[in-house]
Amino acid sequence: MLSRCGVCCLKDCTAYKKECEGCNELRGRVSWAVHYGKEFCPLYECAGERGHASCGDCAKAPCEVWLATRSPLMSDEEFNADIGNRLKNLEGRKAQAEIPRE
Repeated sequence: MLSRCGVCCLKDCTAYKKECEGCNELRGRVSWAVHYGKEFCPLYECAGERGHASCGDCAKAPCEVWLATRSPLMSDEEFNADIGNRLKNLEGRKAQAEIPRE
């Protein structure tokens, strides 16, 4: 399961199935959104407002919203690796969608 921002909930999210049922299941209403003064994840909300299924459909990703929602617990190296991983996940989703089905 891939969230709108490219996080693979099962593999990448330590809160999945412990504190959270998943971004998509919760429709972006994740508990940590309150840290940003929001009811919904800013990334989930942004993609939805623009009519995108995910951030991978947006030419601006990674954008200022990605930077603004950086975990303060991550080092620069961890954050850059996380962004790279999420972009790779989103590219994989896009490639899967482009495979013709018989």
